[in-house]
Amino acid sequence: MAESEKPAPGREPGQPVQKQKPRPWVWDRHGDELYRKSWARFAEWVAWLESAYAPWVLLPPCWPAHTGLAAELKLFWYWHRWTQTGQASPADAVRWHSELRHAASAWRELATCSHEPPVRHRQAIARDRRRRTEDFVDRAMRREFEAEAGED
Repeated sequence: MAESEKPAPGREPGQPVQKQKPRPWVWDRHGDELYRKSWARFAEWVAWLESAYAPWVLLPPCWPAHTGLAAELKLFWYWHRWTQTGQASPADAVRWHSELRHAASAWRELATCSHEPPVRHRQAIARDRRRRTEDFVDRAMRREFEAEAGED
């Protein structure tokens, strides 16, 4: 079965596949020129977003390298564009702002990412953290924490 003939998830083989236009935020079928233009416009919007919604929205310079973050930002971009049309109500725009603030608090965890390869001290810290976790798990298996709780 050719790749284009594979059924969509949840669809049984043999069921007719309805051809749908790709969603505007899905760029994997864009040619090189359109792909670059889309990224340029998107990056301009993200820069505006960071400026207009500071200090809520704080992104690392490497945000395009974080695939999940970039995908979520694209959705917010297209959603924002839709709220600017006559099809959206004020409630839709308020919902966009509310969801933006919620997402921005999650994005802050990446704000200090410099997208640098791990250095030795970070690897040592990670090894120590794993070792400490293993020690705590071993202690839990020996019921040490239950004994400590009974001493209170």
